Amino acid sequence: MEAFEKLGTIYQSALKEVISTTSSIDLQIKPQESDYGFGEIVGVMYLNGEKSGMLFVSATENDVRILCSHIIGVPISDITSDELDDTMCELVNMTAGSAKLRLSDTEFMFSLSQPFVIKGKDVSIVTKKIAQVVSGTLSNGNISVKIKVMYQ
Repeated sequence: MEAFEKLGTIYQSALKEVISTTSSIDLQIKPQESDYGFGEIVGVMYLNGEKSGMLFVSATENDVRILCSHIIGVPISDITSDELDDTMCELVNMTAGSAKLRLSDTEFMFSLSQPFVIKGKDVSIVTKKIAQVVSGTLSNGNISVKIKVMYQ
């Protein structure tokens, strides 16, 4: 397995474990052959290191509501917009933290930045000079979460 494919597996596995641990929802990893669009809510973190990159985790608003409901134990109808944002920020933050531990002895080691959220339908994030991209979808038939990691 090529080094960058292993990197993708590390991030995808980290997100799967974070979702399972925080929400008790089990999702299966489905690597993407090509690039994909983002969901309506995108959690983002800049990965600053020898090789810099960006981590994106996205889902539809409804799927984030389901995750948030399971994580904080509040009915879906009572979840606020702020709680949706917090859920995506925490998913990105915990995924990056888990990956950081696994990458501590590699050229992909990085410092964590402040996570943030981008919202909107048909969101397009365009970057220049990105050499490597790995993406995947975690799904169980009821909900779907997308992950994309880009390194320069």
